[in-house]
This record gives sequence, structure tokens and C-alpha cells, in this order.
Amino acid sequence: MGQSRHTERRMNTNPIGVIGLGSLGTAMASRLVSQGHQVWGFDIEPQRCREAATQGVQIVGSAAELGAACDLVLLSLPDSHAVRVACLGADGLARSARPGRLVIDTTSGYPRQSIAIAAELASLGICYIDAAITAPTGGANAVREGALTFIIGGAATDVERARPVLDLLGTELRHVGPTGAGQIVKLVNNSCASIAIMATVEGLLVAAKHGLDLWQNLEVMRVGTGLTTFARFPELFLDRDRPGAHIGLLEKDTAYMSQLAQEARVPTPVMDLAGHLCRIAARTVGERASIMQIANVMEAWADVKLELRPREATDARPAVDPTTARQTVGIIGLGNIGAAISNILVQDGLEVYGYDLDPARMAQAAGQGMRPCASPTEVAAACKLLILALPQSSVVEQVLFGDDGVAAADNRGLLVIDTTSGYPEQTREFAARLSAHGMRLMDAAITGERGGALAIPERNLTFIIGGAAEDVALARPVLDHFCSHLFHLGPLGAGQIAKMVNNMVCAVVGVGLIEGLLVAARHGVDYQSVAEVLDHGTGASFWTHNRGLLNPEPMKGGFYVGLMTKDLRQMSQISHASAVPNPLGEAVYHLYQLFCRDLGYYGGIAQKIEVMQRWAGITLDGRELGLEALE
Repeated sequence: MGQSRHTERRMNTNPIGVIGLGSLGTAMASRLVSQGHQVWGFDIEPQRCREAATQGVQIVGSAAELGAACDLVLLSLPDSHAVRVACLGADGLARSARPGRLVIDTTSGYPRQSIAIAAELASLGICYIDAAITAPTGGANAVREGALTFIIGGAATDVERARPVLDLLGTELRHVGPTGAGQIVKLVNNSCASIAIMATVEGLLVAAKHGLDLWQNLEVMRVGTGLTTFARFPELFLDRDRPGAHIGLLEKDTAYMSQLAQEARVPTPVMDLAGHLCRIAARTVGERASIMQIANVMEAWADVKLELRPREATDARPAVDPTTARQTVGIIGLGNIGAAISNILVQDGLEVYGYDLDPARMAQAAGQGMRPCASPTEVAAACKLLILALPQSSVVEQVLFGDDGVAAADNRGLLVIDTTSGYPEQTREFAARLSAHGMRLMDAAITGERGGALAIPERNLTFIIGGAAEDVALARPVLDHFCSHLFHLGPLGAGQIAKMVNNMVCAVVGVGLIEGLLVAARHGVDYQSVAEVLDHGTGASFWTHNRGLLNPEPMKGGFYVGLMTKDLRQMSQISHASAVPNPLGEAVYHLYQLFCRDLGYYGGIAQKIEVMQRWAGITLDGRELGLEALE
């Protein structure tokens, strides 16, 4: 890529044209001027032309005049209609451009219209590629650093002709298919980005109502399954008026995406809902408002402000050598999580006592060195620190207070660490009941960059903790055996609220992404290429970062679809109790109920792809399933 930049500097003697001198077009023109190029520009707005002229751009009077002088023309326009006028209108560049000219259209246009425009230009001997743009922190800012990502559709020879110039503007050039493919991928990206920002804000508003540290909450998501661009770059929330994409463009792109899905006959309920919310936001704060002002609208709905206080990133690596901590540890619940924890602790030389209702799980853990016990009471009596790895609060209650439960053990001072994604009110009630027995409770929900069970053997788990500081300090030497990040978000229950936020965002963006990939598949675009491009743009998420989970024959196992359904139900409950609108979370909760009915409680969350492929009648890799066509 560096070589092509030097080559371009030597070879380009003709001026480069830029039509559309808004914030992005002017930034690209200015960048090219700074790299030693002569740049001609045109815009129908005189004020924009004057501003671009101050950046060294030579302003001309029409697209036709520009087309006569420039072998290569960049378009940065609001929509496909504007592209048609600029290219083929009465004073369009096609009126004067000689054959062989290359048009690079960076507009977020509608693919079908772009294909038609490209065909008309081709009949005049003019080449066309669509080169949609994305950048995690905003296009205009990324242009100045030459850090754009271009998503390109068109002939390979034309892409290579464009490369020397595009290399000056971006670090990532992704050729994803024929004409229109770049715009399809851009529409998927922008729709996923709109879903991500709205789901993230829905979750943060609930967290804000409960007094959590929102900066840390975003940090939890950044290293966990709730990863999105908006968790990766929390500073986006601090300057919501910063230059960049505005809500009107996002509204237009989500409307285009809805139209594309209708043509493909692919159900996209989450993307469509996000599009309607974009439309509401645009009508509320104006189409020219920055996309981050969507948060302003949602704050007004929830009657709470998102107050983010920047802080140093948590250094959660072990402060002490965990091998020096020789505590006796109990574990109740030996499923995927509990068994993996037990194996690590035994491997590190700790004495581990365990219990599970399933004899097979007990036998397997015992084979790894765990000491089996006959009841929760027996486990609790044998240790000073007890880890619960259970599916839900009702099971926790039974283990703690049922016959032969933990509370029946005569072991005052016992610290119980509950890793269950439970409900905070119930957890606080359990703590009060345990205190009567001289026992203490902290919640320590878990997540990880690859999910919980997969992260434990790599010692890369993330703990999200609520409880007393002294209890966290006592638990830390044991937890550090298998975690890389530990966040103490507040009093008892805070960790579980943050986990609900994380899982809700993970579920929402995951469903939205699959919807978009299926639409792309129906239009002939490779799903893995789409996901890879999104990971370099505003549509990035846990799912694009872990593309191995995206497969037309999805991975079985892992986190259960039933557990995610339970977490979404709890998020629904707490959002209602907190008077925080949670439309995307609610919609995906109902979809997960359908996934759970179809796959069963123990289906893996990646297997939702199986269900969504049947709904769409096509697989991620473009194989038609032979189902009756939808009207």
C-alpha cells in the first residue's frame, strides 16, 4: 500500500475532481491538496465552495466543467438522486468527460440505482466504482489522518486504477464484489451502527438509573461480549456535537436498508425498528444533528442523563502472584463455567470442593482433581470462599436456603461469590438472609472477549462485581487465577445490572448483524467479507470480532440460548421498573423466545443463525433453501 502511494505521487499529473464539498468531500479534497495534488471542486452550495477554496481547492462552475479537466472524479454526495444529477444531469460531468474517465462514488447510495447509473456511464465510455466509506471515529476526522476504510464494488481493473488515490485517504481498501456491492456492505454497516448506538444507550440509561459507573460499564463491554464501536470509543459520548455523520444520513441509510431487505424478502425486524427510531430522532433534534445526539433524544425519553466520567483504564492483571493464594475453595454448579473454574484452580494447586445435581458432571470434575461433596451444605462447611456457577436466581435460592443448602452449614464468615446472571433485587434479598447466618454475598457476573466458558482456560475471564470492597479484596487472589479484568461497579447487584446491559447489547447487535448478512447474501455478497469490513468500521461488534461464530452451519454449545432469553427477560423487567424505554432490547427478547422454542433451552446462541436462515429462506453463504417465496 505504501508503494502505491509513492507511485501515485509520481504518476498523477492531471487534476483530481471532487463533486460534493460537504464536511467529508472538503476533507478529502484538502487531504489530496496536502499530498501535492491539484484538486478541482464543485458544489451547488456557494458557501461550501468558498470554504473549500480556502483549503487550496480550485473551484469550477459545474460538474461538466470539472469532468472535462479531470481523469478521476470523486463523488461525495447525500444520495443516489444527487449522484444521477451530478453525473447525468443537464450540466453533469458526463456531458463533457472524455471516454476513459473514472468516477469513484463515495456516496452512501442505493445499490440498484448506482448499478443503473454505472451502466449509463459505461455506455459513454466512463468507468464507475462505488467506494463507500466508514471509520469508527467519524469520516472527516479519519480523512485528515488518511485512515478511512473504503468498501468497494466494481471491476478489479478500475479498483486498481483508483487505488493510488484512495491509498492517500484510507488505510483499508476492501473490494467486496461487483458494482453496488460496496454500497450494500455500507448499508449493512450503518444499520448495524444505528442498532449498536441505540442498544448501548438503552443499556446505559438503565445503569444510570441505578447509579453505576458508566465509564466502567462501557469498559466492561469493550472487553466482553457487549463490544461495539461505541464501547470501544467511549469518548464519542463526551462530544456529541463533533463533526461527522448526521442523523439524516443515518435515517436515509436505514430506509435504504429496509428497501433492500424487502427486495430480498429477508425479515429484518431489528433493523427496521432501528430505522424508525432514527426517523423519530431526526424529527426531534433535526436531520443535521450529529448521530451521537440520538443519545440526547433517548435521555429525554428515560428522564435521566448519561454522565460519563473518564478514568484510567482498569489495570486488572493480578497485583499479587495468585499461586501464593492457597485458600480452600468451594464450587457449586459444575456446568461449562463451574467445571472450567474448578479445573484451573486444581491445576494451580488449590484444594477445591464441589457439588452438582448431575452425577456425570460430578464424576468428570472429580476426575480432574476436585473433591466431590454430597450436598451444598457439605461444600459450604469445607471452605471459606464459595463460588456459585448456576443458571438463574431461583436455583441460587434453592442452593442457598433449601434442604442441605449453604445456609445450613455452621461456617460464619463464609464469603459466597455468585457468578449467576441473576436479578439484583433477589440477590440483595439473598444477602440479607445469609447475613443472619454470619455469611456474606457478592455478585460477580462474568463475560469475556470470546464468551465466558471459552475465556476461562485462557485465564481471560472478565468479572463484573457488585459488593463490599473488603469482600472484593478477599476474593481477588482466587479470582485472579482465571481472570484478566475485574471491574467493581458498585454495591451488591451492580455487577448483575452491568451484565444485563452487556448481554442485551450482545444479543441485539448479534441479531441485527445476521439480518444484514442475510440481506447481503441474497444480493450475492460474501458474508465473511461483510463482517470483516464491519469490524473496521462503525458496525464493529463482538460478533464481527469473532467471525468464527458466523457460519451457515453454526457452532453448537457455548452460552445457551435459554440463558440469553432469561437475561433479556430480566433486562425487560428492570427497564420497566426503572421507567427506561428499551425497544430494541424488548424486540430481541421476543425473538429469543422464538429461538428458544425452536432450538430448546440448551441450544447455543450461535445456532440462532439456523432459525434466521429458515426465516429468510437463504443461508449466509447464499444457498437458497427452496422454501415458498414470501410476498
